[in-house]
Amino acid sequence: MKQIVYGWLALGVFAGAVGPGHADYAYTTIDFPGALQGTTYAEGINASGQVVGSYLGQDSKRHGFLFSGGSYMSFDVPGAFLITDPDAINNSGQIVGRYSVSSTAVSGFLRNGGAYSTLDVPGTMYTEARAINDSAQICGFAATTLSSPRHAFQFSNGIYTSFDVPNAAETLAYGINNAGQVVGAYFDPVTGKSHGFLRSGDTYLTLDFPGASTTAAIGINSTGQIVGIWGANQAFVLQGGSFSTLDVPGSSYMEADGINDANQIVGTYIDGTGTHGYLATPLAAPVPEPATRVLLTFGVASLLGFTWLRRRRSARG
Repeated sequence: MKQIVYGWLALGVFAGAVGPGHADYAYTTIDFPGALQGTTYAEGINASGQVVGSYLGQDSKRHGFLFSGGSYMSFDVPGAFLITDPDAINNSGQIVGRYSVSSTAVSGFLRNGGAYSTLDVPGTMYTEARAINDSAQICGFAATTLSSPRHAFQFSNGIYTSFDVPNAAETLAYGINNAGQVVGAYFDPVTGKSHGFLRSGDTYLTLDFPGASTTAAIGINSTGQIVGIWGANQAFVLQGGSFSTLDVPGSSYMEADGINDANQIVGTYIDGTGTHGYLATPLAAPVPEPATRVLLTFGVASLLGFTWLRRRRSARG
């Protein structure tokens, strides 16, 4: 696979005196009918408001779903072992995600209409396809084995291109927009903390929620607005250089996984009744709260440490 050498722009941006605020959204719960133990994950949304995700079936397997026009449709990659987990849908209705081939192998998939294609980075036995844009560019991450370090990839015109944040032992790509900008997470070898990143061309921008122990950027729309998770259990949206938190009332855990060009956000939350998907529709622009200056910085680091996202992946199957 081709390895790209990247440069770093030694300049901070989004440096206004703006701190994290609380975003105003109307929240709608997304629960697949009949899901076992009320377990539903909402992962991706397109401009038409179609939502993809997965649910735990009565057979204790993870199945994919498409929520469109108020109706749910279940689907599985043919031959999937235990898991079909869609992560993103573009405006043409193409869907990407991952599925288990066996107890020791995972492949990515592309669903185009009713046809499925397997996505495997050459030389690996673990591939997750996490995002797709309207040009059918796909990003995700892959590993030689289930326990090997994971490296990001982009798939375009039949070619896989691997990339890593410079010196990173692990780089995870989670989202891609129509401009080809990619967001994801990388890891610090000393602290073991994850940092979000935005990749534009060959340049990386580090994204850290102010004061958070960990940050992962998961989704990005065409206007560059970004969603993700900070700390152990809190969702964020980054708009116009300002971080805001998202909070379904009564939730103990919340993540934001996808955002469309209407700024609608989908993700997953946990409360006393189970694990649920949600759709967040903006009511008004977020109002910043007084806080310290948000400065998104660049730096070159040796990277390892993936404890936080390993726990997250294990918890979600």
